[in-house]
Order: sequence, then C-alpha cells, then structure tokens
Amino acid sequence: MKLAPNGIDVFYIDESNDQRSYVLAAITVPMMRMVDGDWHIVWPERLGVARDWRRTMSRAVKIPAAKELHGNKLISGRGNFFKGQHNFDRAKANGVYRSILRNLDQVLLPGSIMAAAARRGTSTLYGKTRLEAALYALLQRMRTQSDRRGVNAMVFFDQGHPEYRKLYRQAQVHLPTGSMVSGGWGDGRSSKNLSLGMFFKDANEKNSKHCQFTQIADLIAFAAFLKIKAENGELEPWQAQYGLGTLFDEIPKSLLNTAVSASRDGIKRLG
Repeated sequence: MKLAPNGIDVFYIDESNDQRSYVLAAITVPMMRMVDGDWHIVWPERLGVARDWRRTMSRAVKIPAAKELHGNKLISGRGNFFKGQHNFDRAKANGVYRSILRNLDQVLLPGSIMAAAARRGTSTLYGKTRLEAALYALLQRMRTQSDRRGVNAMVFFDQGHPEYRKLYRQAQVHLPTGSMVSGGWGDGRSSKNLSLGMFFKDANEKNSKHCQFTQIADLIAFAAFLKIKAENGELEPWQAQYGLGTLFDEIPKSLLNTAVSASRDGIKRLG
C-alpha cells in the first residue's frame, strides 16, 4: 500500500443506545501531514491541544482534567464531576455539558465530526439492522471522507464491543455503497463495493479512561442520541424539561462534516 498523498487520519468512535435507537459518533484527528516539504507525525501536537483544552475546561466548569468524561453520567447529575468529589444538580450539569460542546472548536478541526443513527425495527442497510446498520453507515462516510481528503486512516473503538471489529474487517474487503442516482438504500442491486482500502490497520480498542479523544466522542455520541430521542418523542420527562434534545446543536457548525452525511447536522439517519 502506498502512502496517500495527504497523510494519515485517526478516527475515534463511541456509541450511545437504548432499546429503540443506536447512535455512533466519530471524530477525526490528523496523525501524519506534510509540513514544509517533510512528513511529520502531528498526532502528538493534537494531543497537546486536547490536554490544554481539558485544563482550560477544568478551570471553567470545575471538572478535574484527569476525570474521565461520560455524557450519560454527566447530564444525569451522577459521577462526582464537580471538583471530582461532588455531583452537579441536573440544571447545572445541563449548562456544563453545553459549555463543553460549545468549546469543541478549541480542540477539534473543521469537519471532524460525523454520526449515524439506526432505529430498531425500522432501519435496515444492506441487510444490517440497528448496531450493524449504524456502523455500516458510519464506515461508509468515514471512507468517503478519507477518499476526498486523500488520506490513509486507522480506527479506535471504545472497549467492550467485539462485534465492531468483525464488521470493520468485513468492510475492509467488502463495503457496499448505494448509487447516488437510484438512492441505493434498498436491496443492494444498485450498489457497488467501495471497501475501506485506505484503512491500513485492523480496528483497535481504546480504554476511554486513558484517551481524551474517545471521551470527546462519547460526549458527542450521547448528545446525538438525545437529539434522535427528541425527534422521536422519546425523551424522559426530566430530559425534556431541560431541553436535552438540543444539546447536540451546541456543537460549532464548522466541526460537523455535513458533506458526507447528507444532513445539516452531520448525522446520517437510517429510517
């Protein structure tokens, strides 16, 4: 495999789900770029930016920089996030979560975020349903982004989902993608194989406790999940009370890769 002309990207992926909906979110971080005529590993610089961002946010929202971020725990007033010792009440947690999302442009680059959502019983994609359908849709968009950017890529999933690796390995060989002319989300007769040929490594698992980027993907995935729940009228009463269906909309628009998702918010909805 030849190195792609514009370097290498890394995708960090996390999910959020219940019995009705499954949402996967990915963020993109550059790993290798050409700088002043030479190839440079730029990932350590992006990690430095992420660490600086966490320290800044720590001062702003009183969550210690070493504290692992979990969207579900944070928004529900659990997890002892306030100064690492106490819980926020739900009203305060809502404000803190929104503040973190609003400031993601301090750590992520434009077009870094995409997501895919599947519904139980209604969403299908080339014979795949729910988790597999959402991941299939996300991988298709990751491939499109990498192809358009002229980069190779690698993937880190949050730990605990061995089924991800199986589907990822299949997609490196065969990833059917629908025709833009005919719509392409039917029985596969209007699709062609666009595999993850530029992804040069097997899928990796990452413990989110030790990964700033996976924690960011978690926050984004849960915010996207709440948006999907709101669209389907499925927010719990207290979630509706605090308008949590709009959390995802706090993310700066410049960070959303709308070009590969055919949506205004970077979320590909299946069914």
